[in-house]
Amino acid sequence: MTVLRFGRFELDIAHRSLSESGKILNIGGRAFDILAVLVARAGQIISKDELIKAVWTTTTVDEGALRVHMVTLRKLLGDREAGRYIENIPGRGYAFVMPVQTVEDGESSSDVQPVAVPKANISSNLPRLAGRLIGRETFVEETARLVASNRLVTIAGAGGIGKTSVALAVGEILSESRPVLFVDLAALTDGRLIMPTLASLLGVTVFSDDAEPGVLRALEDSNVLLVFDNCEHLILEAASSTEDILTATPNVSILATSREPLRVSGERIRQLPSLVIPPEDATNADWSSFSAMELFIDRVMLSSDFESFDRPEDFETVASIVRRLDGIPLAIEFAASRVAHLGLVNLANSLDDPLTVLRRGRRTAPPRQQTLRATLDWSFDSLTPTEKTLFEYVAVFAGSFSSDAAFSVSGSSLSEDDFYEAFDGLFLKSFLSVSAGDGSYRLLETTRRYGLEKLDKSGQSDAIRAAHAVYCEKELQSAEADWTVLATPQWMLRYSSLINDVRAAIQWSFNNERDADFAIRLSAKSTVLWAQLGLMNEQSKVVEQALARLPGSQHVGTRIEMELRISRGGALFHVRGYPADPEALEEFDRSAEIAESLGDMPTFIRATAGRASIWVSNARYAEAIDMALKLGVRFPQMSLGSFSRMLEHGYFFHGNLKLASEHVKGSLRDAEGSLRRTLNAGVGFDQRIISRAVLIFVKFLQGDTSEAFGELDSALEEARALDYSISTCLLLFLTASPIAFLSGDHKRAGEYLDIAETLTKKHDLHRWSLWVAAYRSFISDGIQQQATEEIFHSAVGMRLEYLLVLAGVRAPLEALDRGIKGEGGWCRPELLRIKAKVLNESDPIQAQSLIEAALDEARRMEAPFWELRAANTAYELAGPNQEITARNMIKSTLDKVDGAYLTADIAKAREILDVGDL
Repeated sequence: MTVLRFGRFELDIAHRSLSESGKILNIGGRAFDILAVLVARAGQIISKDELIKAVWTTTTVDEGALRVHMVTLRKLLGDREAGRYIENIPGRGYAFVMPVQTVEDGESSSDVQPVAVPKANISSNLPRLAGRLIGRETFVEETARLVASNRLVTIAGAGGIGKTSVALAVGEILSESRPVLFVDLAALTDGRLIMPTLASLLGVTVFSDDAEPGVLRALEDSNVLLVFDNCEHLILEAASSTEDILTATPNVSILATSREPLRVSGERIRQLPSLVIPPEDATNADWSSFSAMELFIDRVMLSSDFESFDRPEDFETVASIVRRLDGIPLAIEFAASRVAHLGLVNLANSLDDPLTVLRRGRRTAPPRQQTLRATLDWSFDSLTPTEKTLFEYVAVFAGSFSSDAAFSVSGSSLSEDDFYEAFDGLFLKSFLSVSAGDGSYRLLETTRRYGLEKLDKSGQSDAIRAAHAVYCEKELQSAEADWTVLATPQWMLRYSSLINDVRAAIQWSFNNERDADFAIRLSAKSTVLWAQLGLMNEQSKVVEQALARLPGSQHVGTRIEMELRISRGGALFHVRGYPADPEALEEFDRSAEIAESLGDMPTFIRATAGRASIWVSNARYAEAIDMALKLGVRFPQMSLGSFSRMLEHGYFFHGNLKLASEHVKGSLRDAEGSLRRTLNAGVGFDQRIISRAVLIFVKFLQGDTSEAFGELDSALEEARALDYSISTCLLLFLTASPIAFLSGDHKRAGEYLDIAETLTKKHDLHRWSLWVAAYRSFISDGIQQQATEEIFHSAVGMRLEYLLVLAGVRAPLEALDRGIKGEGGWCRPELLRIKAKVLNESDPIQAQSLIEAALDEARRMEAPFWELRAANTAYELAGPNQEITARNMIKSTLDKVDGAYLTADIAKAREILDVGDL
């Protein structure tokens, strides 16, 4: 037995999946296990103890844990058309009452339809509707057609009218033909966060103050439909972002939901009306002809024991209720959830006073807004005292949250039993909605804002916000620990939604002077989250805000200051580029000073490694090597990987290929069998890729050309899989494009450069953006001498050695002399060779001396690639009596290189030898 089918659902036991009409549903592990037990024993009553023992086989839990997952299952399966699935038998347990059909292995299912997969690179992320959408079928179909022919459509309407649900239904229809990206603006408190949030959803790393250019570049060739949900509280910024996206992209469309239009050019507005309510003089007509009544009855049958509404008085009562609620879906759902407790007649009677009073509220407020507030007030008053308390507490969450998270902010006020009882009640009464499957919930934004108002008036606001901040701190600690053991997709799934809560907690802490110390601590621990979401620029602002509060705090000289300093140093180095290097060095120095005082060897090494990276990037290789060697002597227990990573770059660029290769191999061996052994907590940077980049160039210079390009293809594939922008750029700019150029394959060098250029634009990598134009100019054969000199004059922050190697004989003589005298020993043979060619006509004697020096340097380095290039040039510069000696030198050097990969130099050497044999 593999698959159990009931109604529109199929439960695949072997593959642990639940599908509805062929669409895989998001269900957690515990919820799946509970459902599997119930369905396998359909028709039998299973006690709560039996279920707990069957599902939690190695862990002891109480009934509250089971209850939460049962509520989740009821929502997942809750559809009146399919009947009720799980019955709660008072005092006895649960029973699965829907008929179940077994589908054997190999048997096909006619109910299952293939899921359309978007062809675009951007993946759809539409949340699933919690239940069947009622009364909106025509509106959804018309809106879907409108979106298909218009680039901006706004669904407008009052709060609670169902704009989000309709937008999701439209998105689901259109997702069959294009990717659909859902952007929840409700979780944002600042309009400036719209573009960074969209950047994260698109996988664009933000390394500048302005995320918009990177977002627009990511969207320029896409046909994605963006769903901007809950625009009203950020209306100006939402409108501006919408207009910028539509202006800059030819095929992107936007579906917005808002209480008011965006007022952007070309906007088509769809006003979402209330559900259809029966007129006052309506008789006992079919209730399904009035969508407001249909919704009410559907939700009542889901959450209570009512089986039918066949009596005439039932029709009249329901009609009265939905009329008083103005057909607003949210209000209707709240009301329906109370029937099980109050009964239909008592529910109708309880609506009289609250609604009447609140209809006399502020005259300037929209009537439906008054009605919704009346419904919320009435619904809130109907809660038990414990449910009221918990509702206020969970309103502090800016995004989705788990039941454990909710308990963490209320644990000091509510016992575990009281919490789960209240949490269950809030869920069944529609205050909580399923956000993303098992264990994840959210408040509708209107409801959340109402809850925050209540919380602020309760006198408990600061205490609950403080508990929320503590929860964020603990989650950040878990995120940092899990970064080393979870693969990136799993880590992102677990922690990416935490960012909105972290933002809120940090800002609240900074706004409360007595909690400033906590804000400093929270800022220090948030590094891994900002970094992995590609929000390093925002992170640096948070860190700088924390550092500004540091003087006079209890954190001076502590681990907290140390983490802030090293975090800012890394952000300055990667985000702001070469002009900020002196500041970054100061931060690393201070981090190292604190680490030393605390006896924290790992952080001391991190800070020293950061400093060494700056020295290497500024071509101060000897200092970087000396720093690493002294560190190794001082800390002999330092891991081989940490030590070798610091030395591999220094030795390579200084020209010691043998030692560079040894240390690269050591660092790679040290990382074997580990998911992620890097010291930098994300930041789009992976040490393994950088080590491989060095090893590839070493192999290339040592003459192992075929092996080098094979390794390069593998490293590029690994870098693409990791999607780390900085390490990929390092691989492309410092290894891939240069060795392709040196081998004579300018086309391949240009293709590598295309990839690099895309990354620099997508992620606003200012440190690398200058390299693109310079590389392109030198790869092209048509660059003029004046243009070359201008590149060298303006190349602030670029490696002089790389420019000289790519420019060749076009390089200014003064720049060549600086390069030869510099520390870049890795290419000194090539620079000597280039200078020999430049001076050959004016000073052939010096040219001959230079080419001999180039050959000697290449041999000393054991770099046959440079040696062969110099030998070929020696033949070109040789006099009539020197040609035989030059050919013999070429022949002996050619034996040292891999001839399987035909580089331009190998082809030239063979041609010289062939001519000599004639």
